Amino acid sequence: MALALTRELTDIDEVAEACLDAYRWAGEVADLMSWNRLFLGESISEAPITPAIVARSTRTIECVLPHHTAPADYLPGFKRMASEDWTVRLLVHSSEMGLAHAQLRGSAITIQPWWFDGGVVQFGRPEIP
Repeated sequence: MALALTRELTDIDEVAEACLDAYRWAGEVADLMSWNRLFLGESISEAPITPAIVARSTRTIECVLPHHTAPADYLPGFKRMASEDWTVRLLVHSSEMGLAHAQLRGSAITIQPWWFDGGVVQFGRPEIP
């Protein structure tokens, strides 16, 4: 008998799926992954699951920031990926964009707000902090 492991889907999961769907709709091949070990290094055991959409053909990574998480914690991993010619975008709930701007100012990371409208994920325009 096999044991199926399940976990409750969160709004962060829904945002990641919506982002992945946008790539597919545009005809891009993208994968949904967890980049906790890469981004947070030693603190992985304490970090919330962080989904990332990776589009290899365009060398783009879009990471969905969990609620109430400091964007600056992700900066070392993001900088490493950017130094390897990846475009890195952090998807942040619209209510947390101010903190993201403050903590990522001067970095090569783009931030993009998301929110729900009528139960559907909406994305704002990408911004440079």
